[in-house]
Order: sequence, then structure tokens, then C-alpha cells
Amino acid sequence: MSSNKSSKPKFHQILSLVLAALTVIFLVFYGSLPVSYDYEVGSIAGQDIYATRTFEDSYETERRAIIARDTVDDIFVRSDKQSEECIDRVEAFFDQASQIRKSSQTTDLQAPLSPSSSAYQLSQTIEKNMGKKIESESLTAFFEMSNATFTYIREKTTAIAELVMLSDVNDAVLPTKITEQINSFCDSNPSYSKFAESMDAVLVALLEPNTVYDQKATEDSANNAYNAVMNEPVMVEKGTKLVEAGDIIDEHAYSNLQALELIRDQSFDLVIFARVAIYVLVLSSILLMYLNIERKKLKVETPVFYLLIITFLVTIGTSVYLSSLSSLLCIVLFFAAVCATYLGTQNGIILAVLNLLYIWPMYGFDPELFFINLAGIILCSIFAGRTDKIINNAALIFFPTLGTIITSVAYNFLIGNNTRNAFLNSFIFTFVSAIASLVAAIGLSPIFELVCNVASPVKLISLSQPGQHLLKRLFLEASGTHQHSMMVANLADSAAEAIGADSLLCKVAAYYHDIGKLENPEYFTENQHGGVNPHDNLTVMESVAIITKHPEDGVKLAKKERLPNAIIKIIDEHHGTTYPSYFYKKAVEDAKARGLEPPDVANFRYRGHIPSSRESAIVMLADTCEAAVRSMKTSDVAGAEQLIRVLIKDKIDQDQLINSGLSFDDVEKIIIAFKQVYAGVFHERIKYPE
Repeated sequence: MSSNKSSKPKFHQILSLVLAALTVIFLVFYGSLPVSYDYEVGSIAGQDIYATRTFEDSYETERRAIIARDTVDDIFVRSDKQSEECIDRVEAFFDQASQIRKSSQTTDLQAPLSPSSSAYQLSQTIEKNMGKKIESESLTAFFEMSNATFTYIREKTTAIAELVMLSDVNDAVLPTKITEQINSFCDSNPSYSKFAESMDAVLVALLEPNTVYDQKATEDSANNAYNAVMNEPVMVEKGTKLVEAGDIIDEHAYSNLQALELIRDQSFDLVIFARVAIYVLVLSSILLMYLNIERKKLKVETPVFYLLIITFLVTIGTSVYLSSLSSLLCIVLFFAAVCATYLGTQNGIILAVLNLLYIWPMYGFDPELFFINLAGIILCSIFAGRTDKIINNAALIFFPTLGTIITSVAYNFLIGNNTRNAFLNSFIFTFVSAIASLVAAIGLSPIFELVCNVASPVKLISLSQPGQHLLKRLFLEASGTHQHSMMVANLADSAAEAIGADSLLCKVAAYYHDIGKLENPEYFTENQHGGVNPHDNLTVMESVAIITKHPEDGVKLAKKERLPNAIIKIIDEHHGTTYPSYFYKKAVEDAKARGLEPPDVANFRYRGHIPSSRESAIVMLADTCEAAVRSMKTSDVAGAEQLIRVLIKDKIDQDQLINSGLSFDDVEKIIIAFKQVYAGVFHERIKYPE
């Protein structure tokens, strides 16, 4: 049923969106550029500098990694060869001691050597053959003991040497190991403990560390230590003071400023621009995808289209400056309030969240900003987009502001930010942002309505009040038309809800659709009383001229009273290009009676336009059905339904709905909605007693 004409956006709208996207890219790019400083290593800082975002301190990470690498202990591994050499030296020592013992005990012409002399001879031999110095006093006991005892001590000392050499021992560990084994020997052999000192002296002198330096293992360990630190870099939190005023910029500070891109560079930063462009284009693609999906529901008038683009860009443009003052100062709620007012709650939330995402990079992707304003956007859109009743401006300011403040406190509490200054700053900036945004939106709303002249929910609700000037005139000067309009409004409201059209617009437009009859109210049957019909004194064409002129008169009066454009369009289209069949049939009968050709139906048609929206078509059908049901004095639902179907089919046959966007399914739902309304009108009432 809908027209085959394409509903593609106009060229100027597409061009506007493209220019807006380019503007956003440059605004976000400019706003995302951090404040830069003309410093070099050795410069003196003229002000405190804080981290604009959380970042990796590569300089400090590298320094710690180098320290970790250079402080790794050298790695030594046990050498079997060295261990065996130590044990062999102990064996050789006792072999030499045994020989001297034997020689000192031999009976010949010379006198045997004394123990001290034997000990001295052994000490000299060991020093000469092994290069190890053992005091002779420590060796005397080996020549004073019996052969059996010597054999036993030899076995135990060698066993201790083997035990010590089984483990990895270095210079630090070796003396301790020897002492432990000697003490263990004394505990288990107390009668031989007097020889412990001599055994200890021999082992200390002859045993050496059995570990050797492993260069590869040491290098691997050092590299592992270095990589471990590099894999867990030092992170500097956003807001950390990097440089204090008067400090000399050292290499560390300069490295951090470079990492944050705070060092002034005269060249155009293509990398940052590319990041911003990709980010903005991704969001723009999402936005266009949503607008394309919702294009049938989003029939935005040209003034509103440009108003939303301007407020969208104003929010982003002001963020360029506000973000430099605080990470919580932004006026995204200004756009949310304006958008929800003209497009409803759902669109207000979605488009305002996208607006918030556009400005987020300027605030360093601060999660607190996003969390607080997300709550504010939802609350603001709910209140600004309500169409069921007028929302007090104080409530629109109070509840979203209160919600953002509570969200701010909750956020700081949840992340464990217990400092009083943090809570106070968050509270103040959140409060100022919300109040300024909403007061600006409400304060500018009269200007927006004056410039755009659009049917916002607030405007429509205001126009629906019985005290409105035109409605009062209609009630007093054309009471029948007023009653008819109220019934048409009920039918249109019910039908619009049934098919998902704008029910508020349909209802309010129905109130005003016949205001053109105020020019000549007595020429319309619903306002005639006492059986007097002015048409009896007019020719058919004079009557037709008056009847068909009321949409034009209505448009003139609506423009004079500055009704919204959407209502003016419905007033113009509510009869389309149809014709008053009563007068046409009368003219045909007159021509036939006089033997003339039937008159041209084009001379009888209304001079309006066929409905261009679902809402306009609904008002047309409701107006037609209500007038016919009232005229035919139908009093039962079945009869009303049959009449409604005939009337709607007639409108379809006259091509009145081809541009409306209504489907056959929508038409069936409209018929059912009309029938339900008349079912309520025709219900039987209880007959009260006299």
C-alpha cells in the first residue's frame, strides 16, 4: 500500500552528516591532544606536571630490570673431578702419615723420632707435596695414637671427607659442613673426641669447594631476572605528580613526558589523528546503522535534524575546553535532554550514549566520567522523553542531578577511594555538570521550539490542555466540531498505539484537525441547530467552496497560532484529495435533471495533499469513520465495523494511502482499534429507576 518512492535521506542531510563527522574528528583530535611542554633534559620545570593517564614507566622499569640482572648471584655447579681430588688428597695425607709412623717405629741404629718430630716432618712433607699448610701441633695426635686407633681415625676422616664432598659446597658452606660432620663424629664416638681437633685441621686444610662457575646458567638466570621485571612494568597512575615546579628535568622525567606525549612537537601528530579518526568512524558507523534501522520510526523534520546536529557538536566542542579543567566536567546531559525531548526516551538514551563515547577520549577514557554520565543520561532521557504527562522542569533538573551525585558517591565508595578531597571533587564537578546541562537545555527550549516549530512531547502535551486558546474557541464557537474532534482523537490515539505510531501526535493533531471550520462553523452540520441549514441558500459550488476550504483555513489559522509543523501537515492532509460525495452527487443529479453532462469531479476535490505519514493517515481514517458513523446514526458494533471497512476501502481505492507508509496489516489493526473504541461507546447502560 505504501508508495514505491524511496525514503532515502536528502542530499543536504547526508552532506551535513559527513561534515559533522569530519568536524567531530578534528574536535576529538584537538581535545585528545595533551598539553605539551617545550622542555629538554636539564630544563627547569615552570609548573607541576601530572600524569594525564595511567601509563608504563619504561625508564624506571628498565632501571629495575638492569639492577635485577646485575645483582643475580653467580651460579656454581658441583664438580665430580674436584670432589675426587679432595678425597684423594685426604687419602694421600694418611698414606704419608702412615709411612712416617712406620719409619719412626723401626728399630735400627738411630733412635726413633718423637711424635712432635714426626708431626713436623709430616707437616713439611704435606706443604711440599700438596702445597697445603697444616700446623705440626695439630698433627702430633696422629703419632701418639695406637695403630688400631690410627686406622680407625683414618677411615672416619676419609668418610667425613666423602660425605662433605657429596653435596655442593662453596667457600661459605665448606667450614660449616666440616664442623657439622666432626660434631656428629664426636657425638657418636665420645672416646675419640680428643682427636676431633686434628681431624678438623686436616679436613679444613685439604678440602676445597667442589663447585665451579657456570657461565651459561648465570647468564640465563640474569636474563630471566631481567625479563621478569620487564614483563611486570612499573605503572604510574593517572594524576601522579611527575614533575614539581622548579625541578630539573632529568632523563627519567623527560622519558615519562615523552611517553605521555607531553613534549611539544611542531609536526602534525599523524598517529594520534589516525587513532582518533578510526575511533570516530567506528562510532559513526554504529550511529548510521542505528539510524538506518530506525529510519521508519525516526521521521525527523529538517529544523530538528539541524538542531540535534548543532547540540551534538556543541557538547563535543565544549568538552575540548572542559576536559582541560576536570575529568568530570562535561555537558552530555544537555544533548540527552534535547534529544529525548524531540525523539523520545529510547533514542535519547542511545544517541546520548554515543555522544558520550565521542567525547570520552578527551577525558582519557575516565571510567568515573562514563559511569556517572551513563546513569545521568538514562534518568534524563526517561524524564525528558515522557509523553504521558507534563514533566515539571524542577523534576527534570532534580532527579537526574540527584542520580548522578548518588552514582558519583557509589563509584568512589566501590573503588575504595576514601579520601575526602576525592569525594568532594567528584561531588562538586558532577553537580555543576548536571545542573549546568539541564538548566541550559530547559532555558533554551523555548528558543528551540520557536526556531524549529516542532511537535515535541512537551509541546504536544501543552497543546492538549483544554485551556488552550484554539480549543476553547472550538468549544464555544463550534461545539459540534469540538465534540467530533474529541471522538476522532480517541479513535486516532487507539489506532496509533495498535500499530506503534506516535499516539500523542495523533491525538493532539485530531484535536486541531478541523480548526478551519471556525471560519464558518454554521456551514457544517455538526454545528447546526434548530433545523437551519445555510447551504439551502447557496448553490452547490458555493457550498463546495466553503466545505473544501476548511483545511486551507485550518492551515492558515494554525500557522498564525504557531502550531507545530507536524500538526499543520496533518490539518492539510486529513481530507487528502478526496471530495464531499454528498454535494458531488447532488451536483450530478442537478446536471442530469437539466440534461447536462456530469460535472468534473476535480472541481469538487479538497485542495490539500494525500497523507505523507502514518499519523496523518490515521487521523484521516478516524475523521472519516467518526463522521460517517455519526451521520448514519449507527448504534451497534457490527454495523460500525462494516461501515468502517467500506470507508477505508474507499480511501484505498482513491489512492489516498499510497504515501502513508501503512501496510495492510496496519489497516487491519486500525479497524480492530476503531471497533474496540465504538464497543465502549455503544455499550448498554444500566437503566436507573424514576
